[in-house]
Amino acid sequence: MGRFKFQLHNLLPNLTVQENVEIPLMDANMSEKDKHRRALLFIEAVGLIDKRKQKPNKLSGGERQRVVIARSLVNFPSIILADEPTGALDTKTGEKVLDVLRFVHESINATLIIVTHDRDVARLADRTIEIRDGQIINDYYNR
Repeated sequence: MGRFKFQLHNLLPNLTVQENVEIPLMDANMSEKDKHRRALLFIEAVGLIDKRKQKPNKLSGGERQRVVIARSLVNFPSIILADEPTGALDTKTGEKVLDVLRFVHESINATLIIVTHDRDVARLADRTIEIRDGQIINDYYNR
């Protein structure tokens, strides 16, 4: 397990939440002010604006997960692969995360693929593919 007794979800421990979320924007052709503004927008969207100056080791596992989600979406990727994005979150916070994923998906027409065991999350998708023992058992459109 190394020096850390808990998983940091690939966050850099010496950086704040805001600095971690800004990492993908380092090479972006935008002003520092705009980078800060965009990072704060996503930090707020996942419900962590009050933690923006905290270091990852001061956050719970669910909070660290939300920082990673904000960081992965801040540069508006064209493809989003989300493996159990609400797995360690309470219902209300999970809904916030799904709202952020949906926002990026709809605003830039990003492809969004969610892997989940949660049927409520799966019902939100346009298309659901159920896999059991490595075989597709259902493939259907929800809308």
